[in-house]
Amino acid sequence: MNAKQERKLLVVGLEGLLRKQNKIVDGYRALSEMLEKINIIHSLKQTAQKGSGDCTNGVEMERDTMLCWVEKLKMKEHAVVADCRSLKSQAWWENGDLLDALLDALAMDSEKHQRFLLAVEKTIENLIMSRPQ
Repeated sequence: MNAKQERKLLVVGLEGLLRKQNKIVDGYRALSEMLEKINIIHSLKQTAQKGSGDCTNGVEMERDTMLCWVEKLKMKEHAVVADCRSLKSQAWWENGDLLDALLDALAMDSEKHQRFLLAVEKTIENLIMSRPQ
């Protein structure tokens, strides 16, 4: 394979990585909307419980959905790390240091996001567990 074909394959790989990143951003937006919704539901429940002891709990209904989204995002971030490493291993041309640095940065960013998602997951679980009775 010549250098031109290698670059073309790399461009295709980077475009695929960009599409994955865009889908991940969409997933974070959806999770953010769900977290906002659960905060509203939690606040409404607290207000309702002050007035009466009987209130359906929408918080528990949203919990599994949000935890599922968090898990999907963690898997997508993991896939981005794998793709970055795969693309990096394929880059064998001169002056590839800049591309190596970019792929390393993208992989580290996704790893950081995975840690963030673990914290979000714990927060969701703690919100459910700390709800007033």
